[in-house]
Amino acid sequence: MKERMFRVFVVFVLFCCMAPAGFGSGIHALAKPEETQSEDEDGGEEEEKDDKDEEDEDDELMDELEERRQNTLGEIDSLKSDIRSVEQKIQELKNAKSDLQTYISQLDRQVNSLESQIKALETEIEKKKEEIAQKEEELEQAQAEADAQYELMKKRICYMYEKGQDSFLVLLLESESLSDLLNRADYAMQMSDYDRKMLDQLREIREAIAEHKRLLEEEEAEQESLLEELESQKAAVDRAISVKAQEIASYQSQINNASGEQGEYEKQLQEQEKLLEQVEYQIAAAAAAKAAREDGDGGASGFLWPCPASHRITSSFGPRQAPVAGASTYHKGIDVGAASGSAILAAASGRVTTSAYSGSAGNYVVISHGNGVSTVYMHASALYVSEGQMVSQGQKIAAVGSTGFSTGPHLHFGVIVDGSYVNPLNYVH
Repeated sequence: MKERMFRVFVVFVLFCCMAPAGFGSGIHALAKPEETQSEDEDGGEEEEKDDKDEEDEDDELMDELEERRQNTLGEIDSLKSDIRSVEQKIQELKNAKSDLQTYISQLDRQVNSLESQIKALETEIEKKKEEIAQKEEELEQAQAEADAQYELMKKRICYMYEKGQDSFLVLLLESESLSDLLNRADYAMQMSDYDRKMLDQLREIREAIAEHKRLLEEEEAEQESLLEELESQKAAVDRAISVKAQEIASYQSQINNASGEQGEYEKQLQEQEKLLEQVEYQIAAAAAAKAAREDGDGGASGFLWPCPASHRITSSFGPRQAPVAGASTYHKGIDVGAASGSAILAAASGRVTTSAYSGSAGNYVVISHGNGVSTVYMHASALYVSEGQMVSQGQKIAAVGSTGFSTGPHLHFGVIVDGSYVNPLNYVH
């Protein structure tokens, strides 16, 4: 287009230079202006056509970039939804794991109680066994005494049976008197009664010991049965603990897998955020190029400070440490600390090219001022303008907030010149 304009200019100059000679050339001289006029008309038409073609190309580029931007925003929303789903799944798994751990703690206490009961019961059983052993010894001793008494009685009975008549004659002959005889007879009867009573007494003792032993053995059998039941309960609880421990391990494995998925989604989200930043940067650059013809004078009349409520700069333009994870280490603007809700003004008149939300920039606005100059306003709590809207210098376009990657309420203000970020302090003070 510049080349065609240059040709038109050359033709015009030649026409001006050759005009005096036309007075001596007759018709030839008069024909020159007509030819020049025709060339001017053709050049104008071609210039208009080129301008229209250029505008069509700009529109196609903007449409393509906007489509990419919308696709990227869709991917970001989808990834955020996936991350929320995974986070919810992880929380549910953690809750289930916590419930199992609580249940296992209850089972552990139950096992401890059962072990205490088993230990006490085993002590009681040992004690019963000692008592039974003691009763067996007593029973053997009583049996021995009864057997000895029985042997003595048998010997006396046998002696009296074998020597019955002789003993009676001896008893009569040796008695000194009737009284002595009666005493001797009474003594013999008392000995017989004594033997019988001793046998009855020993039999009762033996029966009592045997009965006591039987009761002890029954108690031991009952305790053994109870011990077996307690050990069975403990085994069942141990199996339950083992099963629940395996479930906890399974939940932990699922939590680890879900955490891995979350990490992958967050990685993809970060990549999409970077892609979105690139696309928006390209949109801003394309908009700036287009705005050079129609959006204003590029702020030639001067820029206005965008946040009247505060002039406190909390982060300058250039290299810095990232304030939060995901933030850039090269600051492409300045941060102005201000109260949430404070007014954000358009630094110069122009056209709003972007009024949207980004995961990193939060709510933000981009205004094209023409001649390749745009301004950026990020982290707003509210937006008051829409894309395509023309704004005047000093117009309220947003409110200070802390959306996106932000550590507190502030305005991130940036200036883009011919597609590159520059220090805003060269334009505002």
